[in-house]
Amino acid sequence: MQPYHHWPSLKNIALEVKNGTRSARSQVELALSLAKQETLNSSISPTFIHLDVEGALAMADAIDVKIKRGEDCGDLCGIPFAVKDNIDWLGLVTTAGSPKAYSKKASKTAPVLQGLIDRGAIPIGKANMNEWAVGLTGENTHFGNIPNPYLEGCLSGGSSSGSARAVSMGIVPMALGSDTGGSIRMPAAWCGIVGLRPSSESFSLDGVVPRSRSLDVVGPIVKSLDDCDYFLGSVFTPKSSPLTPENTPKSIQIGWDPRLLGGVEASIRKAFIEFMENAHANPAVSFVEQTWPSFAAATDCAMTVLQMEFLNDFKVMCGEVELFTEYLGKPVMNELRHSVSREPEVLVKAYEQLLQFRQSMAKLLSAVDMLALPLTPCGPVEAAKLPEAAKPLRELSLAMGASGLPIIGMPIFSAKHGFSLSAASLAGIQLVGKQFQEHKLIYMVKSYLDAPS
Repeated sequence: MQPYHHWPSLKNIALEVKNGTRSARSQVELALSLAKQETLNSSISPTFIHLDVEGALAMADAIDVKIKRGEDCGDLCGIPFAVKDNIDWLGLVTTAGSPKAYSKKASKTAPVLQGLIDRGAIPIGKANMNEWAVGLTGENTHFGNIPNPYLEGCLSGGSSSGSARAVSMGIVPMALGSDTGGSIRMPAAWCGIVGLRPSSESFSLDGVVPRSRSLDVVGPIVKSLDDCDYFLGSVFTPKSSPLTPENTPKSIQIGWDPRLLGGVEASIRKAFIEFMENAHANPAVSFVEQTWPSFAAATDCAMTVLQMEFLNDFKVMCGEVELFTEYLGKPVMNELRHSVSREPEVLVKAYEQLLQFRQSMAKLLSAVDMLALPLTPCGPVEAAKLPEAAKPLRELSLAMGASGLPIIGMPIFSAKHGFSLSAASLAGIQLVGKQFQEHKLIYMVKSYLDAPS
């Protein structure tokens, strides 16, 4: 399916709004008109579950007035964007994709969202998602599943499914998602675009409905690496080190563990090896074989943390699990029931294991500049093959996310073909940087790996 619209880069949109070539209102009107084709009332796809038409237009008009007065309106001036529906937005209802169990009108805007608004960006609506951010598929029992933009019968990936599809289809040029076990990286890759999971503890997550307080992070879903860098700016990840001439690498070493290729489909293994061969053609790039800690053990540990933390928060926000039997979809209910059956002591042990895993991954990364590995062991899953098809999805993404390091998720790319839209390339790649070095990670991927920017 072809995108509805091809947006300029984020930088160019903002510049043209500032110089009067285009108005903020015209950009918001365009995004809203496109978004209305994929709402709960449309026949195509429930990408958006709510549009704030009046609020978005009012923000746009205010920006246009400021520009006429010669006032600064921020580096994201006039850029419309989508917001995942687990992020509070003043006056709007947050459902976390679970309207029957949790439907709360926000009394204030989450700081991570307010920061984008303060930079001149304009949220137009709430995007669909996996219920309670449980799952990596793009399915939602209440609002409907979010289809893949390119592969017939397949899903968009989750849990930031609506956010990724909105950008991929050209409805908006950027979106805000959240990532616990792959929920930014996976839908971005499956939809042929770019997502960044920032370093853990980059900023406050107040106003973000928790999936796992230890593993959650919020980040951008955009069209390109250039847009990703521009989205971050100097303030989105305040702990992130700026790129300077002193810390700009002249060559890079990439760590990888060949054992991780053993569990992926043959077509994905082939695509990943081709990526490495293309990268190796650059004399400034070298690969270093490493032995990483067990991803199976790390996945088990992370699952314990996120499931039991989710259970604890669900009880606080909603109540006892069995009171919600009729209000929750099967994936959520099954997970909560499983967590109820576990002893609290296992969470204490899981925290210890999580810390050890993070220390081990940070030590491995200290010997190289970045890490590379596939994102999923298979391509985008078919809706008709759920729930079995969803089971292997977390094997690579959850453990890597648990490291707490910044990770770019995108399609597997090659110097020759760029972003191919085959199932193998859309399965995705993870490119991992050192903690709080998001800008340097983006620079290395753009400059040395010949990634489409």
